[in-house]
Amino acid sequence: MKVTNLRFSFAKQAAFVSPALALTVLALPLVLSGCTHDAHSAMVRELKQPHKGEVDMDDSVPSTGFLTIQPDQLKEIHLTTETVQQRRMLKEVCLTGQVEPDSNITTPVISLVPGRIEKCFVQLGDVVKEGQKLAFIRSDDIAQIEAELLKNVLDFEADIDQARFQLALCEKIYGRHKQLFSEGISARADLDSAENEYQKAQVALETLKDKREALITTARERLRLYGVEKDELDRVLAKKKIDDDFYMLAPRDGIITERNADVGQLIDNMHNIFVVTDLKQVWLTAQAFEKDIHFIKKGQHVSVTVNSYPDKVFPGKVDYTGVMLDTESRTMPVRATVQNPQIILKPEMFANMRVEVGETQALSIPFESVRKTGEATVAYVVLGNNRFEERKIEVGRKLGSSVEILKGLRPGETVVAHGSLQLQGQMLKQLSE
Repeated sequence: MKVTNLRFSFAKQAAFVSPALALTVLALPLVLSGCTHDAHSAMVRELKQPHKGEVDMDDSVPSTGFLTIQPDQLKEIHLTTETVQQRRMLKEVCLTGQVEPDSNITTPVISLVPGRIEKCFVQLGDVVKEGQKLAFIRSDDIAQIEAELLKNVLDFEADIDQARFQLALCEKIYGRHKQLFSEGISARADLDSAENEYQKAQVALETLKDKREALITTARERLRLYGVEKDELDRVLAKKKIDDDFYMLAPRDGIITERNADVGQLIDNMHNIFVVTDLKQVWLTAQAFEKDIHFIKKGQHVSVTVNSYPDKVFPGKVDYTGVMLDTESRTMPVRATVQNPQIILKPEMFANMRVEVGETQALSIPFESVRKTGEATVAYVVLGNNRFEERKIEVGRKLGSSVEILKGLRPGETVVAHGSLQLQGQMLKQLSE
């Protein structure tokens, strides 16, 4: 009751003094009554300027404190500011998926003939080049192909030698009849007959040579399909000696992503011995919820991040969307081709994929303006005269160096960008004093 009378008396006397002094007197009991609050609620609240003789005491503005920085301190901080404004931001659908090898640039290595592994030259994860030796194999089938080829080639060479002899003989007879005919001794019919035999011998020799080359080419292709080096056949023909071994070669540049080879192991043409994958480009397969399916289409750009490298963003494009919905999870598969030039993304890694599905306008500020204070997210609003307000805000999506503002800031306000961390430190120091 005494307090009420005192307020009335103060108010009555304030009518005869200046408006500024009256406000000061009226605010005194409010300041005194707040002295019993804890340290956080004791932070100074901004009083709105009087309007038509009244004081607006609405404290719903999400301020958490005010701070005044001396000019010399501001010079040390080198702070920069940005204006809160509407900016173009991408609409995104966020998905979680798993990294997989791109099957279009993944090649299994199998043996087309049964055999036994004698040596293995690579391990899982090794980088290989096209044509590099992967394993040394012994196979009776290879020996049989080479043996058949060598026998047929030797038979053809014997026939070719005989054809060469026959050609030389026919050439000699043709030359003699040609001379006798020119001297008028031999008849024209004898000359024509000798010439005909000579031409037949020429054709026979060329035919045998062509058959021999065709036989060698066929054998070479058969061995190539089995992974035998192309010069292996030349060695067999030159030395007239067959081998039952061959090297399994890498079919492309890449990384050994699968290895099912041990020394002494018997192999066949039914199982992969190695798998070589080019991981400079990978797939990211994710599941899109039913509510997001209509946003996602082939060709849209994606940004991929992984927990192992949170600061790296891998670009890609959606190249496949499923046609069937999983009835249990209510999701549909979505796949993106992602560039991985440094081979940082590994198969089976979990990753986050943001699909760019459109554009929108949103209120935003630089990401470096945003600070966490306990459970709250704050930004520092510039008030002028070296004064700053710590404003509680709510943020949305992050895009590049900007972040969307959902609540707490108005367009046109100015916030601290570089230097917000130093202001946060000063605010904490002020609260602890």
